Amino acid sequence: MPSPTPTAATRPAAMDPVSFIAELDRLAATELWPEFDLRSVPVAVYDGSRTLLFRHPSPPEGFVPDPTVSGTWSFAGRHPAMTANNSVELGGVMTAAALLSNPEISLREQAAIVAHEAFHVYQGERHPRWVANEVELFAYPVDDASQLTLRRLETMALNRALTSSVARESACWTRTALATRRERFAALPAGSAEYERKTELKEGLARYVQLRAGGAGSYPAEDRPPEAVRDRAYQSGAALALLLDRFQPSWKTTLAAADSIPLDVLLGDVPALSGDVSRCGFTPAERAQVTSAAAVDVEQLRARRAERRHQLLSQAGWRVVIAAGGSPLFPQEFDPLNVHIVAPGEVLHSRYIRLGNGSGTIEVFGRSSLTEAAGAHPLFNGVRSLTVGGFAGEPVVAENDSTVTIKADGLNAEFRGAAIQRDGETLTIRLAATR
Repeated sequence: MPSPTPTAATRPAAMDPVSFIAELDRLAATELWPEFDLRSVPVAVYDGSRTLLFRHPSPPEGFVPDPTVSGTWSFAGRHPAMTANNSVELGGVMTAAALLSNPEISLREQAAIVAHEAFHVYQGERHPRWVANEVELFAYPVDDASQLTLRRLETMALNRALTSSVARESACWTRTALATRRERFAALPAGSAEYERKTELKEGLARYVQLRAGGAGSYPAEDRPPEAVRDRAYQSGAALALLLDRFQPSWKTTLAAADSIPLDVLLGDVPALSGDVSRCGFTPAERAQVTSAAAVDVEQLRARRAERRHQLLSQAGWRVVIAAGGSPLFPQEFDPLNVHIVAPGEVLHSRYIRLGNGSGTIEVFGRSSLTEAAGAHPLFNGVRSLTVGGFAGEPVVAENDSTVTIKADGLNAEFRGAAIQRDGETLTIRLAATR
């Protein structure tokens, strides 16, 4: 859930560590999840001007004690590890990391975001199997209109189940949501269904903790765009958890014992949710409207993919192309919420990507880039080339012995044995073959 990067005009004042710690302590006094103690997790926050580190036992190099509050450390600017709201290793310790430079987010919402990321640290220690295989996301049939139709009907049913204050009606719509999911999953590749369920456990439950902590937002009345499978699982996982709270309050104990049982399976095992769904089904008009909208959205998705590709490749200004040749680059980090397959074998990364091989690495942050696959998978069999453009000025290239470094706004690269080629405003870095 990356936060927008503020402009100079909107950049907020530096965070007040005292108020922030007090808000975290307030949240920690509530039971967000059994045995999860928010105070036990180190926290790193980038506030738009500096990176603050709280409750960390071994701050890495570059952090200095902050005079405002004991136990707080400060790093000038954005620390390189701070690339998204996630959990990262800092100083050998897993740390909840959050980009909180958006001036429109309240202190309470900021603390709730941190609770989300701190819960990921807890999950990694207690429930390491709650992890989806991100490879599956790239093979998910996002342009299947029939699948999208069922997914949106499921979303409608979940929303009606959550918003109804009548227990019998809420139970009926929950049964309808589960029945629609069974129909959808029966036609979905097994790997895609597993991807959704594992993402609901990891991200959906973290979103549920965030909502319990007082974060803004609720389950949406309408579904996400066709390609937003991962983002949608945050919402559906939280929705299933909230319904489990309603119909099976002891569900967390069951999940702790079974560990990786899917949330929809847990919900389907609740005796009160067995029975007829005909009393609260969708009308023919509703089904027709959802089916028609899904077909339109899939066509728009295909057009959007082509347009995104065109926009990136036609940007004015300088362009950098990394040509890997016979030694593909492999993803080291990327933002799974901001990837778009735009053509066979081509992935547009609209926010962040870090690639590397035996000769070096390249990192692109805060701008779009396009990768071309070296193998059958769009990303995980390696990348043949990366293109990033729109630079107002020529990137700074430095050669030192056998090492080439390239720096520009949002781009850092360093490779050994690379050849540099300039053609107009295109800078091509051809990488040497590695073993």
